[in-house]
Amino acid sequence: MLVQAHVSSNPGLLVVIGLSVFGFAFAVISSLHSYLVLAYAGSKKAAEDVGSYYAAIAGGRLFGIVLSGALKQYGGLPACLWGSAAMLVLCLTLVFLLPTEAGMPWGRGGG
Repeated sequence: MLVQAHVSSNPGLLVVIGLSVFGFAFAVISSLHSYLVLAYAGSKKAAEDVGSYYAAIAGGRLFGIVLSGALKQYGGLPACLWGSAAMLVLCLTLVFLLPTEAGMPWGRGGG
């Protein structure tokens, strides 16, 4: 959006800074996601849960590649970035909708 509005005299730098901020947020959410997979996995079936996790990751990457290609064709780089941001918000929302039980990360101490 800022690149299209010609706010910066160096749009390449603006894109790199924006993608760096976005990449940091993605890395934090991704690491939280990986932690939650292991936190919710029972010790007896952790291998199954982690295997399912990696299968879901592979499917998600395929879906993401196809979706980002469609968004790029439809609306260019801004559409790709907005689509990615929407997926991050969806992921974060779903994480906070997970059930909390005793022994889960935020189930302790009632917080």
